[in-house]
Amino acid sequence: MDIRLTADYHSHTRYSHGSGTIMDNAKAASQKGLEILAITDHAVRHPIVGVSPKKYDKMRKDLEEVQKNFDSLTLLLGIEANILGMAGDIDVKDDDMKKLDIVLAGYHLTSFPYKFSDYFKITWNALTKYTMKSTKGQIARNTTMFVNAIKRHKIDILTHPGFRLDIDYKEVGKVCADYGTYVELSSRHKTPDDKSIEQLLSTDCNFVINSDAHKPDNIASCDFALELVKKFDIPEERIANICGKKLDLRSKR
Repeated sequence: MDIRLTADYHSHTRYSHGSGTIMDNAKAASQKGLEILAITDHAVRHPIVGVSPKKYDKMRKDLEEVQKNFDSLTLLLGIEANILGMAGDIDVKDDDMKKLDIVLAGYHLTSFPYKFSDYFKITWNALTKYTMKSTKGQIARNTTMFVNAIKRHKIDILTHPGFRLDIDYKEVGKVCADYGTYVELSSRHKTPDDKSIEQLLSTDCNFVINSDAHKPDNIASCDFALELVKKFDIPEERIANICGKKLDLRSKR
């Protein structure tokens, strides 16, 4: 399969904890031949670096000024929301979503849930994942969190699923397919692994190849994801950002 990556829908800038500006990221994307680049900094409950919704208008103005310098590259303003707890809460309100072009969401260990009880139900699972095997109960709770988030919110892309938390990929894949949320193949976090991609492929979910770049040089650096596509012969029609294809944005329906 000849894979030509034409969009990267996950990149960070100095607005959160990336090392470059929107202009820096845009230049890198243009030099690498991308047609679309999404600026998706961390949402407000990511400690210290999270972006307040009050900054969305400033970011939009900044992005629009940068866009004037590029004819063949389209810039999208987005956010990477934090999934917080069993109920599937995220830290982006529906009204604030209207200010954005694209909405990503994922689990981040340092983003404290709204309910203290969820610390023991979810955060503890992440803290112990690498020291002991996850129990069936832990996997079920983790999966419930992701499923509820996808059902409750118009999330366009689920970022690095399974990073930090063990989940039932087949169940999450089914819900993503039903609700129109894409599953990220993350080169930064190297998820999903071989076993997990097989479970996802058994569902009808679709995928996005992303860099999750935190510095401009890493824009469109997706070797892990591209190798995963080749290894498992993932059908081209199931990958939303290759060969000039574009996302069907759930958040804009």
